Amino acid sequence: MSAATETSPADGGLMRVSSDKISRLMDLVGELSLSVSETVQSSDLAGLQLTNFDAAVHRLNMIVREVQDAATELRLVPVDDVFRRLRRMIRELERQTGKQIEMEIEGGDTAIDKLVADRLYDPLLHVVRNSADHGLEGPEERTAAGKPAQGRITLSAAQVGSEVRITVADDGRGLSRDKILKKAREKGFFGMDEEPEPAALWKMIFEPGFSTAETVSNLSGRGVGMDVLNATMQALRGRIGVDSTAGQGTRVALHIPVSLAFLDCIILRLGHQLFAVPIDVISEIAKPRPEERVGISADSGSEMFRLRGTFIPVCRLDDFYDTPMRAAETAPEPVLVVFNTTSGPIAVPVDEILDRQQVVMKPLVGRLAHVRASWGCALLGTGEVALVLDCERLAAGAANGAPQ
Repeated sequence: MSAATETSPADGGLMRVSSDKISRLMDLVGELSLSVSETVQSSDLAGLQLTNFDAAVHRLNMIVREVQDAATELRLVPVDDVFRRLRRMIRELERQTGKQIEMEIEGGDTAIDKLVADRLYDPLLHVVRNSADHGLEGPEERTAAGKPAQGRITLSAAQVGSEVRITVADDGRGLSRDKILKKAREKGFFGMDEEPEPAALWKMIFEPGFSTAETVSNLSGRGVGMDVLNATMQALRGRIGVDSTAGQGTRVALHIPVSLAFLDCIILRLGHQLFAVPIDVISEIAKPRPEERVGISADSGSEMFRLRGTFIPVCRLDDFYDTPMRAAETAPEPVLVVFNTTSGPIAVPVDEILDRQQVVMKPLVGRLAHVRASWGCALLGTGEVALVLDCERLAAGAANGAPQ
């Protein structure tokens, strides 16, 4: 996985290990975790008086969790491996654009999954090229605006909870709201009189074929690149945030899970269906009183939930998937789970909160790959399968009624 040189037996040294072997080890650790859970929850144990069994199970689960963490760490590499390759591109970008560019790197020692690192270079390169070609001004324009003649692009990384946040920021002219809005209206994303929020507008740059460039260069202008980044982030279970201020620059933040194999989740039940949701996106679990159920909002036309004076749109999974999951005579949902998304919080009604556990992720393949708003499936120790919700696409799909 990583190049290494042997030192001495006393030092332990380093070893060159194939990433395929480490991936195989992680698969086996996942199967071990499932087997342990299936064994300790076996119905054959019901009614038996087993002295100290619970304590032994607790120790076993702790050991399995430590083995999972150790296996995950084996596949981690410093993000600086990717950053250094991007730094080498700066001199070429200066030559092609005629601009003076300085690249700063922060948090290069932050560890990311090697599978992420292998897929991250090309999308990040598109972002850096856009910053150099469109974002940064030429020396004369920068000087006239009171800025240093040399533009700056900052690459930074930091671990935030169970995610790694990678940021590409420049101190250039910022995104042009007028140009992006005009192009978005031409493509039918917004009405002619509609004035979208900045967060919704900036998302347009990730649409396939979307470009405001008047000329095509060998760096950008073809409307490809940023949509590649968006597709890559979806495949990596990540999300993108964009912030831009006119005359001050643009900041693109990528939020990626530290591990792609195991995921800390809350397991939810709605009728006969189980769902798993990454614990980091859950902001609150509430049991609403009758007066907090607002019903259909006259302004938005959607069902709302009032939480401490804040109105939160309700997304019913039955309606979203157009599949009845609960019997008609079932009592109203007793629990609302509030998810944080980049487009704002949403509340999802469920019947029951079952458990918090680290699940083994498996991708959906074949026809199942098109299941809406899902990362994949989670294999539970009980032998059951839960659908892992992608709350970003769930919120977007619920807002516009289109498949996500």
